Amino acid sequence: MKTLPRTIDGLRGLRAATWVRESTAGQYDNFGPDAQREQVARAVERYGLVDTGVEWAVAHSGWRIAGHPAWADMLGRAGEGFDVLVVGYASRFARSLEAHVDARRAFHAAGAAILFADERILSSDDDAWDSWAREVVEAESYSRRLSRRVREGYAAKRRRLGTPGGNRPPYGFRREGRPPVMAVDEERMAVVRQAYELSASGMRDREVAVRVGLKVMHVREVLTNPVYRGRLHRGEPSSAGAAIDPALWDSVQLVRSRFSRRFPGRQAYPSRPYALGRLLFCAACGRRLIGDTGRYRHLDPCDAFVGARPDSPPARFPLVRVHGHSYAAEVYDRIVPAALAHVAASATVKASVVELLGERSAVDTLTLARIQKDRDAALARYVRDRDPGALEAEMARLDAEEADALAATRSVDPRTALDYLANLPRLWGDADPERRQQMAGALFERVDVLGIREATITPSPEAVAHGWREAWGDTVLRLSDRGDYGRGERI
Repeated sequence: MKTLPRTIDGLRGLRAATWVRESTAGQYDNFGPDAQREQVARAVERYGLVDTGVEWAVAHSGWRIAGHPAWADMLGRAGEGFDVLVVGYASRFARSLEAHVDARRAFHAAGAAILFADERILSSDDDAWDSWAREVVEAESYSRRLSRRVREGYAAKRRRLGTPGGNRPPYGFRREGRPPVMAVDEERMAVVRQAYELSASGMRDREVAVRVGLKVMHVREVLTNPVYRGRLHRGEPSSAGAAIDPALWDSVQLVRSRFSRRFPGRQAYPSRPYALGRLLFCAACGRRLIGDTGRYRHLDPCDAFVGARPDSPPARFPLVRVHGHSYAAEVYDRIVPAALAHVAASATVKASVVELLGERSAVDTLTLARIQKDRDAALARYVRDRDPGALEAEMARLDAEEADALAATRSVDPRTALDYLANLPRLWGDADPERRQQMAGALFERVDVLGIREATITPSPEAVAHGWREAWGDTVLRLSDRGDYGRGERI
């Protein structure tokens, strides 16, 4: 094991390497590195070090520098390619106390040391340990204080001006006046509105990008930024107001969420959209069934679900053994057309649905879903920021929005409800797989199944407002061993 230099005077003749770091590429290109290299060069000459020409020059955050490839390469060559790493300033080495401590330990184990040129502190000098500790703590402390000041400045800007931070305004806006505030750029905002309308129709982000002529990453930024519905990311009102109808914004978030990998029940493959992928639950244990390779699967099947398997194999496949853990997607997907046919026939043949329904109100379920999502985001911010005042203010605002959404109902006349129900089978038959998935999501809150014996449907508020309960009655769909759905009345 190599002997570590105990003082700066013992550095003469040792091999030196250079570490240069700036936080961003802009800082690296414009200023900073030259001053650091001058500090290093003076230290090499002053202490009689041998310059090996080895240098690491990076533009990366000091908080996360330990994850940079150059950092790993530098630690790996310590003691082999050089004996002393010369750094212009302690803060240019890293802004993380943990990174400083880990690097010091790794260097000393390899027989190498770190020299902070400006502070004239050698990591292996025991007498300078207090100075080394103060410098590395201050490196992180300064960065933390600066981060707090920046956050406070942006928060004040959001409260006072209702505008987000950063130099570049969101696409479709421009900055005007002093102090600058956001204003709508009508030419670009027309592109934004087109993107929202296409996304709400069910198009994926890549398809929308091709249609509007933007990059996919820009389309995703546009479709997820709440500033277009009049709110900043942290919930403050935007000075520019709502450039997109809030109902359209909510609709886009719901449609896009069904393509997300984190969305429960998302289809296993894009080529296999499962009509009931996010709606199907076990009637016994309540666990969600997921779409999996052309089947709906109970991942942790309960005894009741397994026990509901058919007594005999399907007629089409007499040699197939049914284990009761999963069933072909088409078996469960047939629930939807069977239910729609029953409701349409009941609504058409029994005109009493018109009399039973009367004037009914439909609740804005999209707005309520968006409000719930905002509540979850506010709680997540509270866990991170621990600001009870901000949480209380955000929850009060969302409570008011929820009350407005529940109050702002729209009436559905009986004839509209009858036409709505009667046309459902035709709409389902004409829809492609992805449209069917969206249609099922709009009609049903959930579908509870017990094996393939029976299916109980919970309609969505929208369907209820259009007379679903009056036409459906107390019906439970029952499935025979052949895989055909019939209707039975629950006693």
